[in-house]
Amino acid sequence: MAQKQHIPLGVGFYPDWFYNHYGISFDEKYYFDPETRIEARMGMDKALYDRFGDVGLGDPNPEPRPLITFGMVMLPAVFGCEIVFEKDALPWAMPLNLSREQVMKLELPDIFNSYPMKEMIKQVEYLKDKYGKVVGDINTTGVQNLALKLRGDQLYIDYFEDPELCHHLLRICAQAVLELFKFNKKVSGTGALDVTPMCDPKLCVLPNCTIEQISLSTYEKYVLPYDNFVADACAPIGVHHCGSVDQVLEGYSKLRHLEFIEIGFGSDVRRTRQVFGPNVAVNARINPVLMKNGTPEEVAAEVRRLIDNGDPLVNFSIDTVGLTYGTPDENVKVARMTAAEYGRIHQKPEKDKSPGVYAIPPGPSTRSARTSLRSPYREVTIGPNEPFVIIGERLNPTGRASLAEAIRQGNMEILQSEAMAQAEAGAHVLDVNVGISGIDEAETLKRAVLAVQEVTDLPLCIDSADPDALKAALEIYNGTPLINSVNGEPDKLASVLPLAKEFNAPVIGLTMDEKGIPKRAEDRVELAALIVEEAEKYGIARDNVIIDPLAMAISADYEAASETIRAIQLISQELGVNVTLGLSNISFGLPNRQDVNTIYLAMCATAGLNCAIIDPTNEQMQKAILVIEMLRGKDPYCSRYLAHFRKEVSAPSPQTRPREEDPGFKLRNAVVDGKRKEAVVLVQQALDTGLGPEQIINQYLIPALNTVGDKFEQRKIFIPEMMMAAKSVQACMDLLNPLIKKETTDAGLGTVVLGTVFGDLHDIGKNLVKLLLETSGFSVVDLGENVPPKRFVEAAREHGAQVVGLSSLLTTGDPYVEQTIQAVKGSDIGGIVKVICGGAAVTPKFVKNCGADAYAKDAAEGVKKIKQLLGILEG
Repeated sequence: MAQKQHIPLGVGFYPDWFYNHYGISFDEKYYFDPETRIEARMGMDKALYDRFGDVGLGDPNPEPRPLITFGMVMLPAVFGCEIVFEKDALPWAMPLNLSREQVMKLELPDIFNSYPMKEMIKQVEYLKDKYGKVVGDINTTGVQNLALKLRGDQLYIDYFEDPELCHHLLRICAQAVLELFKFNKKVSGTGALDVTPMCDPKLCVLPNCTIEQISLSTYEKYVLPYDNFVADACAPIGVHHCGSVDQVLEGYSKLRHLEFIEIGFGSDVRRTRQVFGPNVAVNARINPVLMKNGTPEEVAAEVRRLIDNGDPLVNFSIDTVGLTYGTPDENVKVARMTAAEYGRIHQKPEKDKSPGVYAIPPGPSTRSARTSLRSPYREVTIGPNEPFVIIGERLNPTGRASLAEAIRQGNMEILQSEAMAQAEAGAHVLDVNVGISGIDEAETLKRAVLAVQEVTDLPLCIDSADPDALKAALEIYNGTPLINSVNGEPDKLASVLPLAKEFNAPVIGLTMDEKGIPKRAEDRVELAALIVEEAEKYGIARDNVIIDPLAMAISADYEAASETIRAIQLISQELGVNVTLGLSNISFGLPNRQDVNTIYLAMCATAGLNCAIIDPTNEQMQKAILVIEMLRGKDPYCSRYLAHFRKEVSAPSPQTRPREEDPGFKLRNAVVDGKRKEAVVLVQQALDTGLGPEQIINQYLIPALNTVGDKFEQRKIFIPEMMMAAKSVQACMDLLNPLIKKETTDAGLGTVVLGTVFGDLHDIGKNLVKLLLETSGFSVVDLGENVPPKRFVEAAREHGAQVVGLSSLLTTGDPYVEQTIQAVKGSDIGGIVKVICGGAAVTPKFVKNCGADAYAKDAAEGVKKIKQLLGILEG
């Protein structure tokens, strides 16, 4: 096969481009009548050649292609979604918005005996009879995409409040996706073409269009297991990702059998290459808004930038999908020509592969392990190049009679108090253990994990010798926890490692087996190697195995400390994994134990210890870690050490109440963290102390929402977290509204009319703006989607609105954005109503040229800009 001379650059036009230029319709007949579709595709190929043949697009003499396609709506239609067909748009599935009860009763439908799949099977039979084959495939929609069509935006809340529903729904969606992939492979041999033409058509490509809307921890906790379920059955696979991929790159690196990834505009191409290496093909997409509204020079510059970051170019490509009517021909040609000229692939000469010519690839001893643990809002990374990680040990009843009795009685408040104390003291992770006799450990551990997650955002280490208890806790944990632990016993390996794989959770491996704990360091290394090798057999990466070489009491064996230190060194060097230690065992039976523990910690850290299970409330140990990190060159400019010293000097007097004890501080945190129940309790407490409802809103709730907005703009949180925070404020307002004077409530901050412009059926951004506006005190009139210009004017006049907000995700909506702005500004209320626009399809320059008053890049900024337009907030 001839080698490529330059990188490919694909061009994909949106249906409105073909409809407005050539009258080619994409209505219902296009999808249900194969001959209509074949004729349309031939017309498209010829039109592209006539227009862009000089840059290699189209075909002067197109042959009939027996193509099957149904957009992204086949599976939503099978589940019962209404499908909207338009002449100039892709088909769109309207969400079912199923209730919880409906979701929990949901079962996998009989896909191939359901409408419209039965009609598609008839088309396949017809095409095979006439043409002898079929090409193309039916888009599988994707696991989360399909779940959102069935549950609606409520799924984002479910991720935090209803894990059971999420797993039930995602499992059914994954099964449906798998069945359709199997159908595609059987019928045409491809599972990729309807999603992207930029990869090997034999791949099965998962459409993950909505994953950009969730955090990495949410993806890994909920969606990744089901993506892997599909991947294992359909290997090899690819991923199509809309928007920036940056926040979930680490999650996709855990997706098995991945050979191709398509990343949306705004993605860090170079980092994508670094994460996946040279063997995973990468296709980078250019923003269709740039293609439509940018200059040829700007388009060429973007193509060159992508190429500069895409090396190795042999499996790198660029795509300009979604080009709508009004996209300049010159921009298309410039993109193609720039790729052909600037993207030349310089073939490297064959290397001499004789022995001794090249350096041996780095072995495990040189690798830098990185283990990531996550809660919904915080990520902790363990590794030799990362700060030392403290795993708090105090949520453990061993040797603590009062804690054991509280756990036995089902009293989780003591656990919560201990958790908050350790978090305040500086712990990075909390170990949770409820191992006492006479209880249902699985149920108790589950309750303990939930209780601790209510009061802290630290990741957890789930600690149990009972695999059933581990599984129960893992099923409800929100994030990526650490499992404590497995050892070299065959039964333990066989029962715990599958859990680590299933829940994508790192695991601690103890260097012991049925014979006990070896005395010699070399023997412990052998057991560590066994655990690592067994984990890799299950598909668990070394980064997700942390070895504990076990600290033994020096009072019983004077060589115990030195052997453990040697084991730490050897494990780090030979296996390239992270190392932890239950450190306090070393001083058992000795006086002045803290002195022993502190000095031993320093010795172990120098040997390669990355984290330790210790008491974070011990001030001496905390100071030791700060000094160790500073002296090892892991505290740039001694900043953490100096910050701790300044904190000691400026510590408040006992008479001064710490900020963390301030109810307002707790309330703001509860809102930011999306803890609805806790926020409502704190509002009631604030009312009980005599604070007025307006004071609570202005001093606590609105500042909390502002913090949430800032975090969203900085991409520190994502749509689910934003919605949870807004829902928390709503719950607080439900308590406060009856107490506020009616005239104050009626006046509010103002009235805003919202809607998605005509020709666009997307609504999640608009819905998020509505939620934030309402929780901020505005009255919102939601016109929905596909709203004609005159309806905005009528609604603004009817409701006395001060602001009209337009949302547009597709560049097909550009003419209607302009028409709507002109309709508002040209009406009798044009002088008093402000217009703001947002959405992926619009730019500040476009909005300004259309005559709007403001542009917002996202929901949080939209609320700020509306406040500025009305003089509520300074610009």
